[in-house]
Amino acid sequence: SIEADFARVQFTPDLLPSDITGVTVYRQNTGTFEFLPGPVFANVVLGDEINRASPKTQSALLEVMEERRVTADGTTHPVPRPFMVLATQNSVDMGGTYPLPEA
Repeated sequence: SIEADFARVQFTPDLLPSDITGVTVYRQNTGTFEFLPGPVFANVVLGDEINRASPKTQSALLEVMEERRVTADGTTHPVPRPFMVLATQNSVDMGGTYPLPEA
């Protein structure tokens, strides 16, 4: 109803912060660097089983939620408006989970 982009991130222990925020790559054929945005550049992002990812990866998502922007290699990229994150988590009793920060 709001004509927004949607992205889903399956959090796993091997997920890196750049897998969420995006990464700058070197294009050898043009000799330039290009930013490839991650899934947080959608309007609505579903983080599935967020507490399965490492605290560093969780922190990358929390930073985007707080600042509404991503900084990669010294360049700031704003996320689209509106921007909302929905997340699920596994029970802390399950193995392979990390505690979520209080924030």
